[in-house]
Amino acid sequence: MMLLRPNRITLNMTCGGARELGFVLPVVILLIVLVGVSSTIMLQRHTARAKTVERQLRAYQEHHGSRSIQAVVEAWLKTPSAGTREIAEMLEPDGLAFSVETGDGTTINVHLFPGQGTMLSRTTGVAEQDREQAILAVQILQSIVRDPEEYRRRTRPVGPMGVDPNTASLEVIIALVRGVLGDTPGASQYESLLTDAVQNGDPVSLQSLANFATEASIEAEKRTQMSRFLTITPDLWEFRIDQFGSPVVGRPLLARYRGLLLLGGNSVTAGNTFEQPPPFLSWESVNLDDPLAVE
Repeated sequence: MMLLRPNRITLNMTCGGARELGFVLPVVILLIVLVGVSSTIMLQRHTARAKTVERQLRAYQEHHGSRSIQAVVEAWLKTPSAGTREIAEMLEPDGLAFSVETGDGTTINVHLFPGQGTMLSRTTGVAEQDREQAILAVQILQSIVRDPEEYRRRTRPVGPMGVDPNTASLEVIIALVRGVLGDTPGASQYESLLTDAVQNGDPVSLQSLANFATEASIEAEKRTQMSRFLTITPDLWEFRIDQFGSPVVGRPLLARYRGLLLLGGNSVTAGNTFEQPPPFLSWESVNLDDPLAVE
């Protein structure tokens, strides 16, 4: 009988060990899960901090790179050949104004395009004597051009109030004439004369505008006001700046910027507020994956 007791004790110890093992195993699994979750959270936080630092560094480089390019353009604008009329004559067919090669092999190409063929959409800075007509012109354009993207293409938030009829769309010209002249005598005839000239590709000059006003019998006050809304000597230009890498690495496109540039002596509407110093009225970095817009 005494020989059977060790077997019972062994059996009892085996059952107790199984129960302890069954309790420890979930704890171990839980600890493994907790360690994994903690490691993941720490890794995510580290990655987030690294991305934040990278964004800050990129923003710093972008800011100082942009200011350097702006300084180059400003220096070029001070040269004797950079007058408004001279610039229009010196541009290449693709709008290239000049190129600069830096010491590290980087090339900066500056393109300019007429920028005053669009309507000023923010009228808060327009002189009081013209504000009512400016607001009405914007409203008329909105009723003519319903598509938001097309409307955006025909307007600008900054710059002089005057519009260049030689580069403006028919919708902008019609909205402008109707906003200024309204239903005054001769308004329809003046609109027809001006839009016909634009459609036929005839250059519109100061003499042309005077002739249209005379033929349509526009009264002197409205004729004077119309001359403030139309200009044939625009000072506003759209710019595109392309920054290419060194030829050693195949001249990759590193950055592209777009915006509005004010040349000449015309004043800017007082309501415009600019983050960029004059002559740059706007400045934005372009996503290199976006297709190049046709100017």
